[in-house]
Amino acid sequence: MKTKRKITSLIVLLGLLSLAKAEELNSLTEAEHRSGWKLLFDGKTTNGWIRWGSHKPIDETSKWKVQDNALAITAKGAGDIYTQEAFEDFDLKLEWKSRGNSGIFIRVDPSHRGAIWNKAPEMQVNRENNPKNLRSTSAGGLYQLYDIKGPEKVVHSDDWNSVRIVTKNDKTTYWFNGRKAYEFTFGSEDWNARVAKSKFRKFDGFGGLKKGHIGLQDHGAQVSFRNIKIKSLD
Repeated sequence: MKTKRKITSLIVLLGLLSLAKAEELNSLTEAEHRSGWKLLFDGKTTNGWIRWGSHKPIDETSKWKVQDNALAITAKGAGDIYTQEAFEDFDLKLEWKSRGNSGIFIRVDPSHRGAIWNKAPEMQVNRENNPKNLRSTSAGGLYQLYDIKGPEKVVHSDDWNSVRIVTKNDKTTYWFNGRKAYEFTFGSEDWNARVAKSKFRKFDGFGGLKKGHIGLQDHGAQVSFRNIKIKSLD
């Protein structure tokens, strides 16, 4: 009887610990509250996110859903999304887990009539397990523009990966799983030269919208995002 009670107590304790861990997701600490951080995803609803193309809020018909405490693509044809609010200088943090290809955009311009990536730089999201793949088209790279600083990177093919993006007065730094991946300055000679050699040269003003939205890409794969939070540096 004592053994059964101990087992029951252990199960209850594990359940409470699991619940406490879930409650910590998509939340802010007191210190973050005081310093001006805000959640872009509350872990319960899709409030604050807009569909690319229709420019209407995500609703119950969308294939972007809240699933396992994450903002997730649950079926084909979900489409790209972006934040309702625009940001200029900011510190952005989030986590992602993917079964394939996706992306994280900054400086999204909703007035553009083409694809979301035509104007907005994309940090690559991709399921892979090769820490030596540092190309711009690999997980963590700035697509077609900046490779990841080596000699290796940390990448979790079947678990959550963390991202941090800080931009202030056009100077921008990206982190991937706790390590600085690359930095650049929008509009600099180096930036302009890289854009000129990429497919983005066809799109006038690529990355030039100083106050833009944050976007998440649907590239046909199952992908989830959580702990999406931002602090304005304006």
